[in-house]
Amino acid sequence: MTGADDLPADVCALLHEHIESYEQLETLLLLRRERYEEWTGQGLADRLRVQADLIGTALAGLEASGLVQVLATAPARYAYRPASAGLDAAVSRLEREYAERSILIIQLMSANAIERLRTAALHTFADAFVLNRKGDDRG
Repeated sequence: MTGADDLPADVCALLHEHIESYEQLETLLLLRRERYEEWTGQGLADRLRVQADLIGTALAGLEASGLVQVLATAPARYAYRPASAGLDAAVSRLEREYAERSILIIQLMSANAIERLRTAALHTFADAFVLNRKGDDRG
């Protein structure tokens, strides 16, 4: 039990659908707090004291989720630019909840990660039978 029932539904959905790592969470919240700034990956890594490759992965996921945009290249510069007002509202609530109940947010993220691992394992297991069945059809 993670206590996720105590969190707003849009925060739970945001964490489940768009945030896969602590680096993504911290990067998103920093970019939102300083939404009028443009950041390089290295600048974010230095500020958050996280390896640059982890920040790069986090930024790619946040960009794919419509939470962050690349505003310039060489070097790439990123800024908080949610794709919708709904996403912005959810991130705002996430920021507030994380400030007040960070342990609950981390617990939910951990539960989501375990769920993703279980789902991936089930898909891998199911794929093994599909591949095996194709082999049986060949004769």
